[in-house]
Amino acid sequence: MARDERTFFTYPTAFGPVTIGADGQAVTAVVLGEAALPGTGRATAITTEAANQVMEYLAGKRTAFTVAYAPAGTDFQHEVWKALTNIPYGQTRTTREIAATIGAAEAYRAVGAAVRKSPLAILIPAHRVVSVTGKPTGPVESALLNLEQQNSR
Repeated sequence: MARDERTFFTYPTAFGPVTIGADGQAVTAVVLGEAALPGTGRATAITTEAANQVMEYLAGKRTAFTVAYAPAGTDFQHEVWKALTNIPYGQTRTTREIAATIGAAEAYRAVGAAVRKSPLAILIPAHRVVSVTGKPTGPVESALLNLEQQNSR
């Protein structure tokens, strides 16, 4: 399949529907819920592989992802997202900690914006970024962190 052939498909999971978009060679979006993404609405080998890995993660059988992904974003966003993938399963970091990790200690607000813009829910573990008080930033993030922390014991 050509790289420019965009597709998306919504898969049922234990946490509700997950919509996965791809460009023919890599996953470009993972959205919690049903979503209309660019391209044709049909399952492909790459969207199905990503869905299988997400379902394994949600079942506590996977802690990392091997499916190819290529999110669209700025160089700064890519740097932040790479840092997020280095947060160990079941652990958390604040935006200040991520900013320090990437050598931009004063850019914690920009880091927070990049975290919120991640187009790959779960694959890029933005849910592992918590508030300065150590609390998850929302109910979905809380549920995913609880899942990870229960499975890391």
